[in-house]
Amino acid sequence: MTFDKRAYWQDLLTNTTPPEATAFLGFELIAFDPDAGWVDAAFTLPVQATNPGGDAQGGFVSAMLDEVMSLAGSIVQDGPAMSPTLQMTTSYIRPVQVGQRLIGRGECVRRGRAGIFTQGFLRREDGTLLAQATASCIPRAMPAGT
Repeated sequence: MTFDKRAYWQDLLTNTTPPEATAFLGFELIAFDPDAGWVDAAFTLPVQATNPGGDAQGGFVSAMLDEVMSLAGSIVQDGPAMSPTLQMTTSYIRPVQVGQRLIGRGECVRRGRAGIFTQGFLRREDGTLLAQATASCIPRAMPAGT
């Protein structure tokens, strides 16, 4: 039986209760392509993610980028998989507001046997770049029922 990546990830990302951290970020799948290795998602941070200056605390910005990059690294693998982040670098370009819909894109740059390299971008809905990141991940198979 051939593994249907698109069907598996569509079901997992739209019909399954997300982990609490993912839900906290306001994750909403927009689109993905397992063959091209990209994921687009929307996020809406709650007020609890605010820093003393009134914008999003940087860790939550990194968390949104980590979410889409990890997914991009997961969907390119054969079979149910995940891609835990080994190392990540984030560049904060503009302040990120909480309570507004943001668009994140994660892309698989290179998939190897021992590592997956990803990049991510966080933008306002008007396309303004807010933050970008790169990461290296470890490919990990998951049991089919996960």
